[in-house]
Amino acid sequence: MNDKILHFIVGFLLSITGLVYIPFISLGFIFAFGKEFYDHYTKTGVAEINDIIATLLGASLAVIIIIQWG
Repeated sequence: MNDKILHFIVGFLLSITGLVYIPFISLGFIFAFGKEFYDHYTKTGVAEINDIIATLLGASLAVIIIIQWG
């Protein structure tokens, strides 16, 4: 599966947990930057701006769903 699709899915799944407890809505956004910072500083992966964007898009979709739901 494409790496960007996985980032999108993870961002969505983390933020959609905001349906259960609203502060969790920020998890996808935090993960978007945290994962890439981790990759950059530990050199265990390649930090890519497109990974951040894909994760943020997934988290944003979750936010839209939560707003529409409520």
